[in-house]
Amino acid sequence: MAGKVITPRQLAQQWLRLPNKFEVNVFNFEILVGNAAKKIFRDSFYLRRFNSSGTFSWQSRRDHKPHPILEETGALKHSIVWERFYSNKNRGVKLFTDPDMFKFSNRQYGRNFCYAAIHNEGGKIAKPGSPASYIRQRQFIGYSTTVADKISSYSIRIFDGFPK
Repeated sequence: MAGKVITPRQLAQQWLRLPNKFEVNVFNFEILVGNAAKKIFRDSFYLRRFNSSGTFSWQSRRDHKPHPILEETGALKHSIVWERFYSNKNRGVKLFTDPDMFKFSNRQYGRNFCYAAIHNEGGKIAKPGSPASYIRQRQFIGYSTTVADKISSYSIRIFDGFPK
């Protein structure tokens, strides 16, 4: 028999505080994952491609402006936030672009609406014939293998402090 021999009472004492410890570990895990995913998605702007395996660089801009693609004001990149969610049977972390962050944009047109979806998915916009009637897809948020790998590497932390 390997390991230390303990009595049933000692075993019960070990497990007495573990439900609370597990809840604390899950809470900390959610914070780790939320912050890591936010950083990974914001890194898409530095990489000039969606931060996931098998992705390609964003297409070049057509207007040759000096600022990097999708970084004229930085509002889009800084609008990526996360929050915890709870329901009857589920809990987790939700990442999204916060529309309120666009109110502080240096560009007048960016203050009135959230333009994250059209850039992330690409497509036609409401004003045909305008210079920006078709927006190229430049995905920066969504399912990412990089995020999945980070979650896998952090998942062992849920059991920190448990008997081995």
